[in-house]
Amino acid sequence: MRPFETLDTFTTPDGQRLSLHHRDGDYFIDLDGHELMSTRVHDSETALGELACAGLGHIERPRVLIGGLGLGFTLRAALDALPDGAEVVVGEVFPIVVAWHETHLQSLGVPLDDQRVRVHDGDVSDLLGFDGRDRYHAVALDTDNGPDATCLSSNASLYDDLGIERIKQSLEPGGVLAVWSAHPDPKFSRRLRRHGFSVKTETVRGHRRKGPRHTIFLATK
Repeated sequence: MRPFETLDTFTTPDGQRLSLHHRDGDYFIDLDGHELMSTRVHDSETALGELACAGLGHIERPRVLIGGLGLGFTLRAALDALPDGAEVVVGEVFPIVVAWHETHLQSLGVPLDDQRVRVHDGDVSDLLGFDGRDRYHAVALDTDNGPDATCLSSNASLYDDLGIERIKQSLEPGGVLAVWSAHPDPKFSRRLRRHGFSVKTETVRGHRRKGPRHTIFLATK
């Protein structure tokens, strides 16, 4: 097995080291030396996009918000499930990740130039609010390890009571919030229900029915 090749590194505003690596045809994104995601284990990221958009095929112009571009598997799955008239907004807090897709990750074929896609260089929370200007039929969040937000403390505000209420106000009636999590989190399910969501969870293996078990929360307004 060949050693890891470091393709690029980036220091985040809070001093963490985000890095992109390659080995034997696979790509890995690390944060401070800990693997965040890879092309070897991505089935649950694909499932996040599929489950978030599963019920939107009958809507002529659905709007979907994705929090976190990552390696692009959630975006690709969402686009595969959506009609031509859809709009998909991707909030990516680290512009370097978008740049990697335009350089080192072109072989993954992530369709950032799809006419349905708009990339927001900034926190996904910028696109959520109480004013009702931006409404979505689905919001899919893969911004951290899930509701426990172990990588970036700023992500925790998406999953607390105020963050959930902001998401709720940003969803169309019947809209779906889909959240990727590395672990089950019954407290988060209860929090969602307190805010009036109907909640179910799906357990998805990381790679072809093998690998780690990840949890996807599906909360319907």
